Amino acid sequence: MKTNLLWLVAVGLLLGGVAGAQVPLPTSTHHPLQMQQTVTPIFPHSLTNLGVREGYARVVLGVDATGKLDELLVIGYTHPEFADAAVTAIKHWKFIPARLHGEPIACTTELWVRYETEGVIVVSHIGFEQVQARLFELLPRSFAYRPHTLRELDRIPTPITVVQPTYTRDMAAKGIQGTVRVDFYIDETGTVRLPAAVSEENFNLAGLAIPALSQWKFEPPTCQGKPVLVKASQVFSFTPDKSIDAKP
Repeated sequence: MKTNLLWLVAVGLLLGGVAGAQVPLPTSTHHPLQMQQTVTPIFPHSLTNLGVREGYARVVLGVDATGKLDELLVIGYTHPEFADAAVTAIKHWKFIPARLHGEPIACTTELWVRYETEGVIVVSHIGFEQVQARLFELLPRSFAYRPHTLRELDRIPTPITVVQPTYTRDMAAKGIQGTVRVDFYIDETGTVRLPAAVSEENFNLAGLAIPALSQWKFEPPTCQGKPVLVKASQVFSFTPDKSIDAKP
């Protein structure tokens, strides 16, 4: 198996995934994650007292096949209080898992929470990718915390622990092959967070790649000597007539 480590230079690619694959609009075979916002994030009074009138928080959610919130990662905010308020509310939400070919699946999705003194707006990534990406292009420096780009890093983080996907001879003999791209975050400790395949294609192979990548460990990414969050992408090529060694 060949692997090729790709680093996303552009921040703001809003990708959701089926524990694997991007969460698309409903089709006859795929139904995206549904969220029941039982609690609305509250504009922090502490910021109101400081004269802050608006702001944002960006949060990525991982929901398993039973509808349980499995992982939550804050990837951006203008003020930390906005992120705290969003996380507090989201932890009370209910989720109906995404379905592929009628079967419930784990998935990831990104939320933008916009705070205004008149109210709070929660926007899912679904159907808003271009708008959100453009917004982040216009406001990157207004975020006190955000994913960093390759250009900003002191050096590309080196993987120090690599786990190979389990690609069996039986799968190869059956002609199960293909390429899977998995997007993920590397946090300030070098831990892989919320890996998700970009496409539904090769879903079975994504099910091999993601558990393996989840166990990878990197040198902590840094910018000017300080640990930072970064988004990355790993490509796995499953080819029967090639070695299955994973070499970034």
